[in-house]
Amino acid sequence: MKAAVIYELGKPLRVEEVPVPELRDEDVLVKVEATFVAPSMKDIVNPGGFFIRPTLPAILGSDAVGTVSKLGKHVKGLSEGQKVWVNSMLYYPNDEYALKGREGLSDSMAFQGMFTFNPNNVALMDEYQGGFAEYIKAPSYNIVPLPDDFATEQAVRLGYLGTAYQGLKKAGVHYGSTVIINGATGTVGTGAVLLALAMGAIKVIAVANKKDRLEKLKQIDPLHIETISLQDGEVTPRIMQLTGGKGADALVDCLSYVDTKSTQQCIFGVKRGGTIVCLGGATGDLVIPYGYLLGTEISLTGSIWFHSYEATEMVNMSTAGLLNLNLFEVRSFSLDQINEAIEYAGSRVGGMITSLVKF
Repeated sequence: MKAAVIYELGKPLRVEEVPVPELRDEDVLVKVEATFVAPSMKDIVNPGGFFIRPTLPAILGSDAVGTVSKLGKHVKGLSEGQKVWVNSMLYYPNDEYALKGREGLSDSMAFQGMFTFNPNNVALMDEYQGGFAEYIKAPSYNIVPLPDDFATEQAVRLGYLGTAYQGLKKAGVHYGSTVIINGATGTVGTGAVLLALAMGAIKVIAVANKKDRLEKLKQIDPLHIETISLQDGEVTPRIMQLTGGKGADALVDCLSYVDTKSTQQCIFGVKRGGTIVCLGGATGDLVIPYGYLLGTEISLTGSIWFHSYEATEMVNMSTAGLLNLNLFEVRSFSLDQINEAIEYAGSRVGGMITSLVKF
């Protein structure tokens, strides 16, 4: 099969012939139709950062969509030819936290085709290579069936959408909620805005820097989306103005690799008893007075990734017409254009654009 292989950080990936992965008994082989090109992939293929990468040479790429080509002999409930999305979170099912249904906290957690936080998990990434290839293998528990007519260009966004979705659920967003989305024009943030609307939020306050991208976001639903640009000064007073002085029910922070100045301001725009969920990649600390937490009973937590069944929930919301994924503009590349694709996605083109490699 053809695959894009990285041999050295900072050097172009090479497209070449490699063996088709061999399955273990619980694995599934997927013939790839398309794979998402994450904005962070540019950081992963270059030196630096906090990423612990697979052993090189390696095949990268997460959020692959395709059809089941072959099943391991112990796999049940799936069939060859079935359209699927591959959840990229790897872990050992007998891990303490996986057994509790909190696989995102597992000591064994790694992201297939991307990185891990624990050097002990490199072997797991080495076993399960990424989706910049004609075929990808994955554990059967990471295979999510899709309707045959579900658009591949939309399905490749499920990983980043799911990150936002679980954060919104942890924040308690529901019909009638008012929610702040910080970092709203990025890949995760844009998904958070669309999902908050699908979940019934009555007011979504989108906070970001670039005014043109915020305006484009507002036009999706001018009645329910309000925007605040960081270019216009302090954020907290504007949030309070938009909420009648009460503050929002929740804050979902989706910042990428920038400082936490805007997060700090958004925190004080959350009403008493509200919830703050941090799920982005911001760098830096948050300073919250002890007495403020005591007096407001605000809950502050983090969120990493999501469960495979939540991907099905998002697909159902989309097919029911609640979640509009037709808004994304698609930029498609061939596998031979992999280096161009990574450079393009890494230029931070905004969350309304889906970059993918298509086979």
